[in-house]
Amino acid sequence: MRLSRRQLFTAAGVAALAVGTSTNVAVAAAPVRAWSGEVELAEWERYYLGLDGGAHQRALAALGIACRDGVRADEQYLRVPVESVRRAALEFGDHAAADVLRDRFGLDSPSMLGQGLELVLGEAGLEKRYLDDPALQLRYIGYRRRRANRVLAMPPAVRAALA
Repeated sequence: MRLSRRQLFTAAGVAALAVGTSTNVAVAAAPVRAWSGEVELAEWERYYLGLDGGAHQRALAALGIACRDGVRADEQYLRVPVESVRRAALEFGDHAAADVLRDRFGLDSPSMLGQGLELVLGEAGLEKRYLDDPALQLRYIGYRRRRANRVLAMPPAVRAALA
């Protein structure tokens, strides 16, 4: 059954009225996020763990960024628009992209880096330390081999924060 435009707009209006005015006011007061600026690839790839099923490499290929080793971008100092990084997270499921935006914009969403570290190392709350601790990074690499075939799904809360 196909509905006319008038029927669709009427149904949408009825649904909006059914929600009630208190939630409509809350939605109107929510700040609109401006996805502007640029992200350096080195900053983006700091969050890369390799548990996204190749999503990071597909995102780099879609952006036309060379990745000769098949894992990380060749030019670490290249700057990418924030909107492209956001697209990489939403369209491809790139965990590193979601995390760099989470930290840059202070999004209230789960850390994909934290979830990956907890899966591989069995400890929670390591994400802040991981970014600056080479010993922890090497420890992750050592334990990563056992979980090489694992892929973490991106939670809906992460997608919602980026939408």
